[in-house]
Amino acid sequence: MILILALVLITFVPELTAQDKSTESDGQLSEQDIASELSNPVGTVWNIVFQNNLTLLNGDISSKDRVRWITNFQPVMPVPLTRKWNVIARPILPFISAPVPLANGNFDRQTGLGDFTFQTIFAPNKKSGFIWGVGPLFGFPTATSRGLGSSKWTAGPLALGVYASPSFVAGALITQVWSYAGKSSREDVSAASLQYFAVYITPSAWQFGVGTPIITANWEADDDDRWTVPIGPSIGKLFNVGIPLQISLEASYAVIHPDTYGERWNFRLIVKPVIPGLVKKPIFGR
Repeated sequence: MILILALVLITFVPELTAQDKSTESDGQLSEQDIASELSNPVGTVWNIVFQNNLTLLNGDISSKDRVRWITNFQPVMPVPLTRKWNVIARPILPFISAPVPLANGNFDRQTGLGDFTFQTIFAPNKKSGFIWGVGPLFGFPTATSRGLGSSKWTAGPLALGVYASPSFVAGALITQVWSYAGKSSREDVSAASLQYFAVYITPSAWQFGVGTPIITANWEADDDDRWTVPIGPSIGKLFNVGIPLQISLEASYAVIHPDTYGERWNFRLIVKPVIPGLVKKPIFGR
């Protein structure tokens, strides 16, 4: 992942530097504006999210097997459909290292790719005020090890609501997925998630608040293992390293979590370099 980030920076620095100078001269986007756009899931700035999660699990598990690591590689690509509507494409590819329980009660640490997800959000072309969005999401069984994925094809709807301004962004993204195909020997998938966020952004592009904890519900699990409800703070800053680059840190504690190998603590490092938008003019109705 670090190599990919380095290649992106090397490739796009010249173009983005010129783009930044043009933006400054036009007075269109300040650092605070860019930070606000990057904190908004339906923002209009193209970027790549490198989300690194270190999770401490609970349950009858040894200390060496208590840690799970997930790095999500997630490009965010807003495309103007018309002058009033955007479609935001958000592919998500996870790289996972996690302890997987075995039938004999021991654990086997497996490392590799997880299941690929593709989210599509249709939203009004707005930079501030209340913004809503809806769309489908699809999951593909791309995991390289049995314990790192569901072995199921999944699909479902998503919806979100966001209030955005240069100094404050808050909202929530709700999803629900079901499995419709895949290995019959694996459990069906029916799961919901609620990702909530609220951050205050200073004129110098520091941000403070609640980052992006995700409440999840596994409807196929027993009641004691169904819900995960994390809460916690976040801090972040937008830097100019030839391109705008946002770095944020989050910590959350799951006040409700599965009894069996559930999430207890999660520590998250998010790096978001801005990249050039490949589609800048409306596809329809130019």
